[in-house]
Amino acid sequence: MIAQYLERLFTWESLENTERGVEFELKNRLTDATFNGITAARLDGESIDLSAVSLELPEGTHRPVEEITRTDPLVFDLADTAQVVLDVDRLRLGTHELEVGMDVDGFGAVSFDVTDDVTEADLLDVDPADYTVAALRDLVAGVTEPVELERLLERERDGKDRETGTAAIESRLDAVEPTAPAALAGTDEGDHGRERDALLGGTLADLVTGVLESPVRATVYTALQTCGEASAADVAERTLLTESAVEGTLEDLVLDGVVERGDAGYRAKPPLSVLRSRSRGALGVFGLGLGN
Repeated sequence: MIAQYLERLFTWESLENTERGVEFELKNRLTDATFNGITAARLDGESIDLSAVSLELPEGTHRPVEEITRTDPLVFDLADTAQVVLDVDRLRLGTHELEVGMDVDGFGAVSFDVTDDVTEADLLDVDPADYTVAALRDLVAGVTEPVELERLLERERDGKDRETGTAAIESRLDAVEPTAPAALAGTDEGDHGRERDALLGGTLADLVTGVLESPVRATVYTALQTCGEASAADVAERTLLTESAVEGTLEDLVLDGVVERGDAGYRAKPPLSVLRSRSRGALGVFGLGLGN
């Protein structure tokens, strides 16, 4: 029961990516309290080393949680706020689970867990021009959301447009973007099919990326392929996207002829079928004979 009350400490929609990592706000909406320590922090089920967790208080005080103890507690009166800073890789778009454990004077060891969404408004919002190339490289190393990197890349190109800065962002973007669907592998059996796949796997991957147009669309399409016929909720479980975001993307893919809507849910059309209908001319130059 106490966990339900403690959830009120969390400020909804405060989860965001920042220069410092991942942050969210706690606000005391309960009663005057004294924290004798922060005992645990988890993000999407993964424990975070407490050395990577700190609190920023309104008066500008920055306290590593490891320094909050019974002999040096944190007085957290009613209406007080604290910004929790996690020095971890930044989050991707979608819903994430947070868990915080603490030692509260008079209650002992308690914890609560909540979920909150990272939306595009919560993504890292900085100007690459403010960073040296080395600092920019360090910054993007902890970014996992393609949309975030694409925004940084656009700002770099519109600003200083440094070759090494652009390369650093592009390299990280290549590392985090969804890979081409496994079903791109040829269905022909024997050496001919394997040789064809080895020769043109990269080309087909590029074509699929062109058809799907964005990492989010590629992620939803790939997840749907692994599901067979599935609902938006089923697909969302295989991604970090919200169900509503997945459903909207699926409907867009239906309109584009990439996904079919059936009685039991959505189905991804075979990749080669999509490519053949979209890019017959481009594929024809390789003499694939896809119609055979």
